Amino acid sequence: MFWSGIGKFGSVGLSFVSNMVLARLLMPADFGCIAMLHIFIAVSTVFVFSGFGSALVQKKEPSHTDFTSVFYFNLVVSLLFIGILYLCAPAISRYYEMPLLTKVLRVQSWVLLIQAFSMVQSCQLQKQLRFKELSIRNIVATFVGMVVAITMALLGCGIWSLVVSQLITALASVLLLWKMSDWRPTLEFSLVSLKELFAFGGLMALSSLVETVYTNLQSLIIGKLYSATDLGYYSQGRKLESVPTESLSQIVNQVSFPVFAAMQDDRVRLLSAVRRNIKAITYLNFPLMALMIAVAKPLILLLYGAQWEPSVPFFQILCISSMIYTLNTLNTNVIKSLGKSNIFFVVQLVKRLIGIGLIFLGVRFGIYGLLWAVTSVGYISFIINAFVNKKLINYGIWSQVKDVGFCYLLAALLAVAVYFGGQLLPFHPYIVMALQIIAYVALYWLISVLFKMEAYETYKEIVLQKVRRR
Repeated sequence: MFWSGIGKFGSVGLSFVSNMVLARLLMPADFGCIAMLHIFIAVSTVFVFSGFGSALVQKKEPSHTDFTSVFYFNLVVSLLFIGILYLCAPAISRYYEMPLLTKVLRVQSWVLLIQAFSMVQSCQLQKQLRFKELSIRNIVATFVGMVVAITMALLGCGIWSLVVSQLITALASVLLLWKMSDWRPTLEFSLVSLKELFAFGGLMALSSLVETVYTNLQSLIIGKLYSATDLGYYSQGRKLESVPTESLSQIVNQVSFPVFAAMQDDRVRLLSAVRRNIKAITYLNFPLMALMIAVAKPLILLLYGAQWEPSVPFFQILCISSMIYTLNTLNTNVIKSLGKSNIFFVVQLVKRLIGIGLIFLGVRFGIYGLLWAVTSVGYISFIINAFVNKKLINYGIWSQVKDVGFCYLLAALLAVAVYFGGQLLPFHPYIVMALQIIAYVALYWLISVLFKMEAYETYKEIVLQKVRRR
């Protein structure tokens, strides 16, 4: 968790700085154009990897033939989808009524081939829990991409600074990964290996496809029904919200999946690990998202400038949804770690069908109706996930609510208190924001100590152990 956290927060921190600078150099419409095309790259990526990454991590002892077969499959399918996107680009640009998108998508699609060179080595390092190497790779590659993006933006390259930086980041990531990993492909390929891995990975790929389409459906709808500028405001709010949310979620996913998979034959031990993880992660995630809601306006003005103020309500609504996001990640990882790909697929399909229905219902009430629909889906998903885990490891809705409910209420109530308290202070908004953050953190820590919250005691013990070792 420590090294995964270093890597994720390091790379996200660099991306955040880059995005903060680029927001002042580029137009909201530039970010909106990239967001419009993201769904096509994301869906293609699902087909390129086809769930084989999860299958390799979940399988206890994959062979060298397994790895080489997946490697060559990824390369061939990536080239296939580059061709498909090249042919479909004009139709996609006509859908959005933006001719520029044809060239952008055709160039951007080459990221699929670059990423195809990285999946096998990444899975091996993840399976071996070598998160130090993965973290270094993520940070360095992100830094290289940041330098390229900012330099091109300063030179007036506009949207191309975002496109080229994506390609350079992916390329740097691959080069570093090949240097860190000893694995190299040989001339071996087995359809039997692919078939065996696809028994688990195929349903994982379908689940990922459903998730990808659902996640990007908002951008698709906003880009079509509204404007690239509106989508730019939405995507910028989403980016800021995702800094803590996806960082914590990906750390949890990257580490908990292989660890839980190693415990799959010991349900008692697995249940204990899941409970401890859920308490520890939500102890950080709940207050962080609640605090960001409270200080949203001055935070966005400080980071991006006054031209991005319309993204404030988008950001706040998305943060409400994200309070439950990491909890859902841990719950779904339990299902994956047990090798229940069929159950996982059905669960994801049900959740996303409900989500798509609510999105089309919500959009009738405008862009905010759509966002509130997305938020409600997150909480519905928690109920479904917890119901399934009640059957699998006897950790259902009520048990999870008892474990994290107090922390959720505490985070929300403190956010309300510091928000309205800040409205009474006659200082500059940035000074008020600083005071709100200090007050929130101090109160949260004080209550944690007074009530001896289990997650707080866990982190305290980790810190004390580190100190004693030194």
